Amino acid sequence: MKQHQLIALVAVAEHGGINAAARALHLTQPAVTKAIKDLEAEIGLRLLVRQTRGVSLTAEGEIVLQRARLIVREMQRAEDDIVALKGHRGGRLTVGVTPLAGLTIVPRAFARFRQAWPDVALSFIEYTSDQLYENLQSGELDFAVGAATGPQEGGGATWEPLFSLPTSLAVHRDSPLAACTTLAQLQEAEWIHTDITGRFPTFLSELFTGQGLTPPRRVTRCTSQALFHSLAMQNDVVFFWSLLAIGMPQLRERFTPLPVAQDLPRLSMSLLVREDGLLTRAAAYFVRCIREVAAEEWAALD
Repeated sequence: MKQHQLIALVAVAEHGGINAAARALHLTQPAVTKAIKDLEAEIGLRLLVRQTRGVSLTAEGEIVLQRARLIVREMQRAEDDIVALKGHRGGRLTVGVTPLAGLTIVPRAFARFRQAWPDVALSFIEYTSDQLYENLQSGELDFAVGAATGPQEGGGATWEPLFSLPTSLAVHRDSPLAACTTLAQLQEAEWIHTDITGRFPTFLSELFTGQGLTPPRRVTRCTSQALFHSLAMQNDVVFFWSLLAIGMPQLRERFTPLPVAQDLPRLSMSLLVREDGLLTRAAAYFVRCIREVAAEEWAALD
């Protein structure tokens, strides 16, 4: 397998067709077609199915694509490191974050990183904690920072806790629910969360049944952060957040924690790096900035 063949396969998969891949790679359509056909001939498997509207990958193609993406991305990282060794401070970094990471540790670490690496093309992509693991494993991310629940079986990433944050149930300040002091008063309330895994409903059920109460009937999932904020502002809904987020200057005038005497789990802010991935020099420096900021500002919260 040759590098240009794998690059062509990845481009076709990402852009949905030969012509679109050719435009993205600044190549001719016959050149991309030949690269794919040569790759199929070399490994003895059909990877693509040509259709009237683009192409689709075969089952074998999907498996090869997973490896191809890793190889192509690692080759790009190797090229970035070689450029850095020559004294240039460029390259590319793709960092996965969860919303809480953006409110806490990432902004200061980014400012510190930029002072040393001013020319790196940076991408921050917001994911859930489960999606962080998936995209690290695929090689899409250089590393990730987020509120993760802990190491996942088969996750393919090292998990380094940085600090933890106390949590609370919360509502908007003008809600009639702001006066609630017990879980029993919240049984008939509307609850809202952003979790896509099913963990939050389980957490909520255990929280209420642990007090001998029936869990709330109305539990709404909203994976859009913008819509979540609007729903929380304009409706009498209860949500689960870190106390730090609720106390942020832009949020504390809108939301208030509920004085419910209940032990709630802390949120762990963690650094995640793919187990078999080598960090580029730029990525390693950013990780160093993440650790420094965590040690300086958040160690006392553990």
